[in-house]
Amino acid sequence: MGIECFHEIVNTITLAKELHNIGKYGIVADNFYDVISYDAYYENMINAIDSIFEVCHVRYDELAEEDCMIFIDDVIIEYYRIAWEYEKANKIPREKNPYITAAEKEVQKWLNISYSLGWKLLGYTKSEAKAKKSRLIVYTCNWDFCEHDQLVYGLIMIYKWFSDKCAEYRNKKEETAA
Repeated sequence: MGIECFHEIVNTITLAKELHNIGKYGIVADNFYDVISYDAYYENMINAIDSIFEVCHVRYDELAEEDCMIFIDDVIIEYYRIAWEYEKANKIPREKNPYITAAEKEVQKWLNISYSLGWKLLGYTKSEAKAKKSRLIVYTCNWDFCEHDQLVYGLIMIYKWFSDKCAEYRNKKEETAA
C-alpha cells in the first residue's frame, strides 16, 4: 500500500522546516496550498522560488529558449560589501579574495543539480556602490527536467549561507571593536 504524493508531502514539510529555520516561514503561510496534490506541489515550489530572496525577476529568452531568474537580496549585497572591504583592507586582487571563491563554491554545491540548470553569481567588489548590484542568476533551458524541490532547497541553503556569513562577519567586527 503506497501513500499518494508521499514524496511531495515529505519534501513540502522539509522545505517548510528549512524556510522556518531561515526566518521565512511566511512564504509557507502565504503561498503554500493546504492540500498536497501534484499540481499544488508544483505551485508550492514555484511560489517558494519566487519568494526566498527579496527580489526575483523572471524573464524568458525566446532565442535561447530558457527562463532566467534574477535573485537580489540584502544578504548578497552585504556579503559583497564585506568582500569589497576585505579587498580594500588587504590590497588584494579580486581573484585572491577568499570571500569570492567561498561564495562561488557554495552556490556551485547547491545549484549543480541538473544539466538543464545553470547559474551565475554576479558579485561586485570594485566599490560599495557596485556591491549593491550583486545578484544571483539562475537559468534553465527545460523546466520539465529541473527538480523544483531541489532548486528550492538549494536556494534556501544559499540564502542561509550568505546570511550566516554576514552574521559571522558582524560578530567578528563587534568582538574586534570591543
